[in-house]
Amino acid sequence: MKRTLEAINAVILAFMFVIVLLSVIFRVVVAVSASWTEELAQYLLIFLGFIGAAALMRDEGHITITVLVDRMGRGTRQVLKAVNKLLMLPFFIIFTVGAFENLQMNWDVGLPTVEWMKIGYMYLVLFLCGLIMIFYLLMNLYGDILRRKAAVAERGGAQ
Repeated sequence: MKRTLEAINAVILAFMFVIVLLSVIFRVVVAVSASWTEELAQYLLIFLGFIGAAALMRDEGHITITVLVDRMGRGTRQVLKAVNKLLMLPFFIIFTVGAFENLQMNWDVGLPTVEWMKIGYMYLVLFLCGLIMIFYLLMNLYGDILRRKAAVAERGGAQ
């Protein structure tokens, strides 16, 4: 799933590049302001950010500050890592539920300059990314718990 998300992001980035390039061409060469290009590029940037965030959740690739955690023992680090994930879970649930509610309210609302582009599409992407992030978070938490059990069993078996 992570490779699919990264491939989608690559396509979005290429599409965004073309749209911004069109915006520059319209302004400089044709001397016409195409406001739809700016609005569409803004939405694509939102898609890019959230799809990228969902892909990073798989490998826990988000920026973290580990100054204190690095100075703790391995067991304490593992416990803090699990607690961190448990603290993140309610945020992602609230985020996903909010995105779903906004998706329902704004599904048919079009952008002022790009009528075919609905605001509901943005909330659909946010909702799906929220689900993916929850899935990866739970998957990583489960993996941490299994690794912790294996480490405890290995220490207990070695005695």
